[in-house]
Amino acid sequence: MSIAFRIIILLIFISCNSSASESPTVESDNITFSIINEKILFIGNSFTYYWNLPSQVEKMSIERGLNWNIKHLTAPSATLKIHWNNPELKSILESETFDHIIFQEHSTNILTNSQGNSKFYFGQISSLIPSTTQIHFFSTWMYPSMEQFNINNEEYPIEESIKEIIEGTTAKIIPIGRAFKLFQDKYPQFNLLMEDDKHPSPNGSYLASCIIFSHISAESSLNLSRRFKGTDNKGVDIYYSIVEEEVKSFLQQISDEVTF
Repeated sequence: MSIAFRIIILLIFISCNSSASESPTVESDNITFSIINEKILFIGNSFTYYWNLPSQVEKMSIERGLNWNIKHLTAPSATLKIHWNNPELKSILESETFDHIIFQEHSTNILTNSQGNSKFYFGQISSLIPSTTQIHFFSTWMYPSMEQFNINNEEYPIEESIKEIIEGTTAKIIPIGRAFKLFQDKYPQFNLLMEDDKHPSPNGSYLASCIIFSHISAESSLNLSRRFKGTDNKGVDIYYSIVEEEVKSFLQQISDEVTF
């Protein structure tokens, strides 16, 4: 066999092997990836909407590339009974499907049922939600004037009552009240409540947002931004909420401690 012929054979061999090794790369270049935006609905009251909590959670998801689409139906002092009797809620649930729905009941009513049985109305609203939707229950915090309703002197009375409300369902508790207590015990120099000792401060709403984000995404909130913004109808920046750099890391650490 001549040297020239051997060289030709060698070149053909190399060419065939090169094509085989390159083909996966060509195929992978043609693969397209799409992000599925999860749809989330918040049902609650001022404890949910203070300091734009739903928008903060949405912005956290965008920062991490999750791009959640969040809607909320909230009203001051609303109970689950009020929501059940609201035609707008029924219209939303009939016309849209959500990946996650987060309930937040009036905190006092969870313990007293004085404004409608929480378990009953949770069941009524849940009956309109398909089984493919994961339901969550936002466990709020005990504030000073509520201690009179903690008749069993429990550490987390709201959480214990929610366990009874969701018993027998696949709903999950988001332990925000637990995180508030832990944070206040560790860092009493920072306020989680407004001057009314009831509604969340910017710190409180940010902590709740971190917990909800981590609860749904299974991702740590560590290193998320300390402020999130949108724009008004004139394109001007609007900040949903701002927390100080000093307290941000503490809030995120407590969120991780409670969530994971």
